[in-house]
Formats: sequence, C-alpha cells, structure tokens
Amino acid sequence: MFPQRSSVTYRTPTSHQPPPAIELANNVDYPNLNVADMNARLENLSPRLLDCFDSITMNEQQHFALATNHREGSQWWGMLFGYNQTDHMTVDNADFKLQCDSTVNILRYADNNILLVALGDTRLQAWSTYSTVRNPETPYCLFLIGESDAHKAPINQLSVIKSQPQHAVTTCLDNALNVWDISGADLCSTYRARCAHNSKITGLATSATAASQLVTCDRGGCARLWDIRASSPTSMCLYDDKTHLLSFTCAAWAAPTELQGDNYVHLGDYDGNVHTLDIRVPRKLQQTISYFDEAHVSQLLVNGSHLAVMSNLPAGVKIAKVTEAHDVIYTNENTHDRLTDAIWRDDHTLLTIGHGRKMATHKI
Repeated sequence: MFPQRSSVTYRTPTSHQPPPAIELANNVDYPNLNVADMNARLENLSPRLLDCFDSITMNEQQHFALATNHREGSQWWGMLFGYNQTDHMTVDNADFKLQCDSTVNILRYADNNILLVALGDTRLQAWSTYSTVRNPETPYCLFLIGESDAHKAPINQLSVIKSQPQHAVTTCLDNALNVWDISGADLCSTYRARCAHNSKITGLATSATAASQLVTCDRGGCARLWDIRASSPTSMCLYDDKTHLLSFTCAAWAAPTELQGDNYVHLGDYDGNVHTLDIRVPRKLQQTISYFDEAHVSQLLVNGSHLAVMSNLPAGVKIAKVTEAHDVIYTNENTHDRLTDAIWRDDHTLLTIGHGRKMATHKI
C-alpha cells in the first residue's frame, strides 16, 4: 500500500546522491538539476569588451569613451573604456577602464576631461578622465567627482549644452527633466521639471549657440521649447500633433551653418520621416522628408550642413546634405542588428555602434 503522507511520497530517494553544487556544472549524470547546474556556473566578470556596444562619445581632443554591457541572463552589468583612437580597441590598450555593477546606458563628454555616465540604476556620475596634476606619469585615470540619484527612473536622454560644456541636461523614463552644473567640481541640479511631458520623452536636443534653450519631444507627437533661465520650469509648445498620427523618436538642433541657422530643429518619427520645425514659428511643420519606408528613425546627428539619419528595425544609416530637398549622399543598410549610438569623428567620417556588428565606419 502506498504511503499516505506527502513527505514520504515525495522525499528524495536514498539512491539520489549528487555531487556538491560546485561540481554540477556540465555534469550529465544528473540532468534534472538544471537550476542547480546554472547556479553552479560562475559568472565571467573579467574585464572585456562585452557583446552590447551601447554608447560612445568623443571630446575635442578626439579621445573616445565606449560603454559596453552584458545583457543576458539575470545579471546585467557593464564596462566603460577610454581610447585615443578607434582603429584597434582592446582591453589591454585602453587608456582607462571601469567595471560597473549595473549597465552603462549613456556616455557623454561634458568637457575635455569630464565624462558623464548615466547608469541603468538611475544614477548619474561625473568622472575626471585625465589629470597631469594627479598622476603625471599616467595622466589617463578615472576619478569620481560627483554622483547623484536625482532621477527616480533610469535616464533615457543625456545631452551636453554645447556652448557651455560644463552644463548638461537629462531626462528619465518618468518624464522628469534635470539641468546639471559641474563647474563647481560636483554634480549640482540647477533646474528641474518633475513632469516635462504627458507621454514618454523620446528626444532631447540642445543648441550649439544658445545656452538657455533646449527642445524635448515625446511619443505622443508633442515637442516643447524650454527656457532654463527661468527660476521655475518654463516651456512653450513648439508642436502638438492633434491628429495623433505622429510619434517622435529623436531630436537634433540644426547647426548655425545651415540655411536658417540655429533656428531649425529636426525631429525623427516612427514612420521613418524627419520633420523640421522653426522655433520662431511654433505649431507648424516647415518640412517633412521621408528617409525610411519600413524602419523608424532612431537617432539624428548634425555635422555642419550634413545630417546623419539612423534607423532601427531594420538598422540603417543615411547621410544627407541639408538643402531644401535634403539630398541623400550616403546610404548603408543592415549596419547592425540594433543600432544604439553614433558620433561624427570628423567632417567626413561617421562612427556607429550597436549589437551584432559592434562598430561600423561610414565615410562621405
């Protein structure tokens, strides 16, 4: 007769005597202990260029900082590296490197020697990357000069104010907006809007000449122009799609060398189009150019009179000469499995990074 107590029915047989958990890795004699087997596999945390290239930035001396992340399994973490060239990047020839216990989402150089790091756990850090005073023999070294948890959600946009490189702007997934000042050798929030948009903020752009203005856009087809000189959060509706047909994905402020100077703002959308707004004429689209038929515009980068338009699903790159018709002079399709970031290395070279093909060079 079968025993009636479940503790007896479901107890481990005496013949089942597996080895210690540390020895279960790759052990095929006990195939039903999958969880214990996976727990016994030690995570490889050695410094290395991880599979996901997520962010890249460059300062005026053409020093590069690259963020790579491990995004598989239950433990996500990241590493950032510094290089003075991009032709041959390895762990050994990095000028500096930092291993983080969370993902490194966005990197931006705020000044020649100050690197802003947005981590996946909502923190924003400011690192000094170069100092001949601190270490004359090896001036490339990381030194943390500021850290803040001002955002309650992960940072999804980070932009440095070009005319004042010691000031930066961040937005996060709960639609808060912060302006940061690092001129005092620390991270100081000088301006904050708790609810900048009603829909998810997807784009942030700053002017190359005006230090007091910035533009944000959201998934609901709304773009706002902010004046950060005001003591309280102040913005003007630059455009609002009442038809609910537009959904903005990214933003870029036109260069002063373009036809209308720095009065134009370019906005990408989910339909593969790039829209142009004039900050002097709100609530009116000046121009709409179709770049991709099946992909959405993921990033816009301005370099003088050239505009780089990048897409995802599928990933692609197009570079246009900004005229009244936006003449496309370069096209590259299926660049990455997923394109994550890009920089202009010089007037004729664009670098893109992503998942899959980790780094690609585009010359015009």
